[in-house]
Amino acid sequence: MASDSPTRHSQGLRWAASLALVALCSWLLARDLDWRAVAAGFSTARYGWVLVGGLCIVATFFTRARRWQMLLQQPRIRLRPVMTALLVGQALNMALPMRGGDVARAAWIGRRRTPEVARALASVAVEKAWDLLALLACCLALLAVVPLPAWFARSAWGAAATLALVALSFWAVLHWRSTLFHWAERLLARLPAVWSHALLPHLDRAIDGLESLRRPDLAARVALWTALTWALGGLANLVVLAAFGIPSPGAALFLLAALMAGAAIPLSIPGQLGVFEGICVASLALFGVPRGEALAVGLALHAVVMGPALLAAALLVVTGGAGERA
Repeated sequence: MASDSPTRHSQGLRWAASLALVALCSWLLARDLDWRAVAAGFSTARYGWVLVGGLCIVATFFTRARRWQMLLQQPRIRLRPVMTALLVGQALNMALPMRGGDVARAAWIGRRRTPEVARALASVAVEKAWDLLALLACCLALLAVVPLPAWFARSAWGAAATLALVALSFWAVLHWRSTLFHWAERLLARLPAVWSHALLPHLDRAIDGLESLRRPDLAARVALWTALTWALGGLANLVVLAAFGIPSPGAALFLLAALMAGAAIPLSIPGQLGVFEGICVASLALFGVPRGEALAVGLALHAVVMGPALLAAALLVVTGGAGERA
């Protein structure tokens, strides 16, 4: 019991800090806000379009799960367990710091050792690289068609540099796999044998998880599912904006890029409450949307993004989807 006390204390401190961040974000959004404009936005919104946005988000569950299924390179794993793990991870990302849900979903899908957790984690890393490539493509498209401030162009170049570094790292690991493994063996040989026996197999399987990058046929299919996922996300933004009388493809694409970039930041804020809405308000301000109306859009879009994911995760877990195998 005594050992549990520090853990409970640290958890309490993390939650207190998270709630403080939520309160700060909410205060920053609410100060000097015209709440009548927020209410007017909700009263005049066409909720049929909001429902269409929700259906677009549901469709991304299938495209994202199919993409991850291919990256896992394990034909025995069916789509439903993959989707369950993915949505459970997304739900946990809303509550856990440092993107802990991504680790949880790898553990979820790898708990029966098909594939091992290390290989699943590597596939998640590859998935993130594909999303970074899609983010860069969105940024370049926006720079080509929409006049945006200079800081956005610098951000696009930063994304390009990050992607290049990630790609170079993956290539180096795959190209010098045997050499890296040899040095890892020598390093671990200085530690107790249990470390070597425990870590080396995980390292080997983690590198196996990167092997999808060597297959052009698989890369082409993953690129297609990535494009579909991002197109559906952009369409969801577009129809929700249209529901509030803002039919702007440029704003929808910019909002998609901004929200995806914001989601990648490991914040200890449950559900990104306040942060999500703040990104929406700041992004739509560039397109001349007043703060009150932009906040209404942000609240509706946040519900569209979070609601179906949480409901689907709960439904799949309750119905036992994670245990299904071919």
